[in-house]
Amino acid sequence: MEQVVETYLKHLRLKWERPSLNYLQRLIQHQLSLVPYESFSKFHYFSLAPDYIPPFPLFVQNLLDKGWGGTCFTLNMNFARLLSELGFECSLVRVEPGHIAIMVEVAGKKYYVDVGYGSPIMKPIELEAKPQHIMHGFGEEIIFTKLSADTYEIDRRSNGKTFVKKQINWVPLAESDITEDIRSSYLDNDDNITMRRITAVRFNGHQCFYLRNRSMKVMTFRNISEIKMTNFDRWAKLIQEVYQIETNSLSGTLDFLEERGVKLF
Repeated sequence: MEQVVETYLKHLRLKWERPSLNYLQRLIQHQLSLVPYESFSKFHYFSLAPDYIPPFPLFVQNLLDKGWGGTCFTLNMNFARLLSELGFECSLVRVEPGHIAIMVEVAGKKYYVDVGYGSPIMKPIELEAKPQHIMHGFGEEIIFTKLSADTYEIDRRSNGKTFVKKQINWVPLAESDITEDIRSSYLDNDDNITMRRITAVRFNGHQCFYLRNRSMKVMTFRNISEIKMTNFDRWAKLIQEVYQIETNSLSGTLDFLEERGVKLF
């Protein structure tokens, strides 16, 4: 397992250090820059089992070989596994509906960590420190608001308007506690939009690349541009350039969606 950790850290362009808040923040920032949020791998994992999350060694291998990151369960569960191997004390937390994040304890303080939301939550948040936390990045405002002793709201806004709002249950969980949550995330029906569209997000310095099917938004701190792709070759080339995801994943994803009535090209 030590070799797997070393391989993961090398991909993140970091070295093994003692647990600290500063190290945790750098791990988060490098993770968001170098490991994509993407749904290409989700369709593959769905074919293996209805509650499949890749084991830590396989996650790291697929990251290197295929360019895969994952969606919230795969990303946050494997980042939590990395943190645990590095000596951090961490648990999973349920974020409803349909999401999980990580609770990390450093020097007696608990921090909210989320590398699986496709959002610029670039640092650990000490939720209990104050009633509200506000973050900004790439045209997005993220507001954490305390609702009760163990409940927080996370509100993501663009241009002052909420586009997604969830509730954090600030109660530590083990992986075995969220099996049903994982199963729900894989529901193969039209109500589960995650299983009916392609999404990929990557942060690269002062840019955020956001793919939704055939459209890619390129966001900076000042403006947003959009690239619309009408043919497969251009689409595949751009995805490989931005996310480094191998070609077979792209073709397999298009086949998966087309079987369910979603044809992109």
